[in-house]
Amino acid sequence: MLDNSGDENAAVPERGHAATGGTAGRNASRETHLLAIDTRQFWAVFFTKLSMNLRSEVSRTYLGYLWWLLEPVLYVTALYVVFGIFLHTRTENFIVFLVCGQVTFSWFSRSVGNCTRSLLQEKGLINQVAIQKLFFPLLVVCQDLVKQGVVFLAMFGFLIFMGVQPAAAWWSLPVLILVQWLFILGIGMVCAGIVPLVPDLKFLINTLLMVTMWASGIFYSYKDVLLREHQELFLMNPMANLIKNYRQVILDGALPDWGALAAIALFSMALIVVMLWVFRRLDTTYARLALQ
Repeated sequence: MLDNSGDENAAVPERGHAATGGTAGRNASRETHLLAIDTRQFWAVFFTKLSMNLRSEVSRTYLGYLWWLLEPVLYVTALYVVFGIFLHTRTENFIVFLVCGQVTFSWFSRSVGNCTRSLLQEKGLINQVAIQKLFFPLLVVCQDLVKQGVVFLAMFGFLIFMGVQPAAAWWSLPVLILVQWLFILGIGMVCAGIVPLVPDLKFLINTLLMVTMWASGIFYSYKDVLLREHQELFLMNPMANLIKNYRQVILDGALPDWGALAAIALFSMALIVVMLWVFRRLDTTYARLALQ
């Protein structure tokens, strides 16, 4: 009788190799069968999802659109009670001063915080569509821009009611808003890109946002608190500089610091360009993490 054990043992690695090849083949097949979309489809999906997300967010709360206004009102009220009443730090027109700072910073903080979760929350779409990862933080930032537009309109109405007179310099407000939007998008893309790679960093980001709030002069005037030699260092914080320029335009009726705005815009666009490269370079990595 012939001994076939050698042949059978030789066949074992072949079966293992075939199994490994099959797994790799299935993964490759899965990647191949992702639905690819072109630029026109990208924007069609983008605006469709933007509209759906806004309607869905409103339908999940009893107050609907009113919550977009109630949230900043509660923040401003809390800060006014603590710093304006209990600590007696309020100055003339403190409520107006506070509103300009808090509404501006809340937009930044909320959008960046939402961007940190943007890729992790859309695993289903990432598994189905071969789409640029820019889609997800951009969607979040634009969604928050729509809500912030409502808040800004209410803020301007409140300021006028409080006696703030619209000035010719107010024409520069759209430029300020655009620069802040670019800054939010740049920082949001950075956070969206790193958190899927190191999930624990989301806790650090939340801490940094809190530190930035205290370092942005929301409820204090940096000119009254800081030494003159420290004021330029304070204004190197882009959010502190943006808040200072909002107050300069709205409360003082003066044009913003165009040099500072240009620097913030260039910095933001540089971040966006770098993160576009990172998203493209790590595209398959994000897709693989979405499967976990």
